[in-house]
Amino acid sequence: MHGLASFDRWLTRRAAGHLSAARTTQPSLRNLVPVTSPAPQPATLSFTAQPAPVAQQQQHLLGPAGEHLATLPRGASAAQILRAALGLKAGDWCGVLADEGRSRGLLQAWRLALLRQQGGALQWLSEPLLARPGQRPAQLQQAAQRLALQALWQQGYRLRDAAFSLDLH
Repeated sequence: MHGLASFDRWLTRRAAGHLSAARTTQPSLRNLVPVTSPAPQPATLSFTAQPAPVAQQQQHLLGPAGEHLATLPRGASAAQILRAALGLKAGDWCGVLADEGRSRGLLQAWRLALLRQQGGALQWLSEPLLARPGQRPAQLQQAAQRLALQALWQQGYRLRDAAFSLDLH
């Protein structure tokens, strides 16, 4: 699957970055993250910035405690909402991985996972999603993102129209 391959590439880059950083006297972010960002792949979240839409077409993402986390365009994708809610950075990896402990017969369990660049442990973001071998990676990614979004809404995250939101400053 593309998700596992992109995860392996991310781990390889991370390990290579740590080795080169260990050889220098002053470790820097430049040693850990490529200068040019890679092209978005179908099984990973894209971290490219998009131009801000008109204010009437924006929504505020609010955390469980009601704090303002981000301003998103109306109709933002699941990937955009997850990126804002989780505070994903360019060096973080988020994609679909197999959860081998939850597989049944020919059905493989897949989950959206997050691994932060700064020494974080693997974090499952979605419930297991059963799929047969050969299912398209983009479909798995989208389904896992939808499950992760449902989990965010259950935790108390919410979107409010910018036009109707209270002044958050």
